[in-house]
Amino acid sequence: MIGRPKLRLVVFAILVAPVAALISLPARALAATPPLSLTTTPVSIDATIHPGTAATETLQLMNNSSQAIPINMELNVFGAYGTSGQAAITAPRLNDPAASYVHFSPASFIAQPHVWSVVKATIKLPKTATLGYYYAVIFQPVVATPATIKPTFVKGSNAILILVDTQSANETRQVEIGSFSVSKKLYEYLPAQFTVSIHNTGNIFLAPTGDVYISRHSNLTNTIITLPVNKGGGNVLPDSYRVFQETWADGFPVFKNKLQSGQLVTDKKGNPVEQLQWNFANLNKIRFGKYYAGLTLIYNNGSRTIPLSAVVSFWVIPWKLLLLALVIVALFSFGFWSIGRSIFRRARGVRTKIRRKKT
Repeated sequence: MIGRPKLRLVVFAILVAPVAALISLPARALAATPPLSLTTTPVSIDATIHPGTAATETLQLMNNSSQAIPINMELNVFGAYGTSGQAAITAPRLNDPAASYVHFSPASFIAQPHVWSVVKATIKLPKTATLGYYYAVIFQPVVATPATIKPTFVKGSNAILILVDTQSANETRQVEIGSFSVSKKLYEYLPAQFTVSIHNTGNIFLAPTGDVYISRHSNLTNTIITLPVNKGGGNVLPDSYRVFQETWADGFPVFKNKLQSGQLVTDKKGNPVEQLQWNFANLNKIRFGKYYAGLTLIYNNGSRTIPLSAVVSFWVIPWKLLLLALVIVALFSFGFWSIGRSIFRRARGVRTKIRRKKT
């Protein structure tokens, strides 16, 4: 098991894009040693490898530092961590044969400054291979320093995720919409934020994609705007949830994050501060009334495309603008009434004078 004391457990969460890991290293670097800076590509690889066959993938690393760095290739495995596309990377179990399916060429090398280093990862599956395999390839810097320096955290290791699909007959490709919601039921102004939770109920990774359609009608006709969901093709791992968020900000006026000297302004809790922006080029995009957001997702179950759908509704009522408009209308109405009343009184006075002259 992963939790055995004899097993060196390396657990850390990384974002799938970009995939950069913080790895705890023995602090054997001299105080004058510049910080490590590595770039790896690609971010992740989706590979289809049938049992009994092999495939070779090309991995690259750029050493952004000013000095050469020894690198060792390490193989780990990963699973889902949270719902935002993060990965929980761990060392393979001692009895896990999947680690023996992968070989690196070279297994170690010297990364020269500002030069792309190429590593070939060959995955050779046995005929008994089933379902999927989830590898995390670690580019591990080797840093040597005096042992008197206390351990520290050094940013310098990067990971590339490799997802292997064997297309086994035992695979079940199935996802469902866990939930589809809007952050508020009533907005004064846009943006409106939608949250899509996707649950992979199968046993192999999938990357469902789709759109959110905004309309004034419950049948979603006359679409105002279309918002893509999972445009980057992020995978949802088996028996896990992944959450995607989409924002509708095409309105007038609209709240946007406040910037000062090009920097994002945040409050005491670290949340972005929003300010109302008035771009009169979008004057025709005043949003008012009830709106409907329809979600459509599709995925391939191995034989055909499966559609999924959901609908939510919400209101946009710019009550301050409406109140201002009401005040303006009231002032104009009062002005017209006053002018009309004055004209009427003068006309009546003139008629009275004419009558008196006739008599």
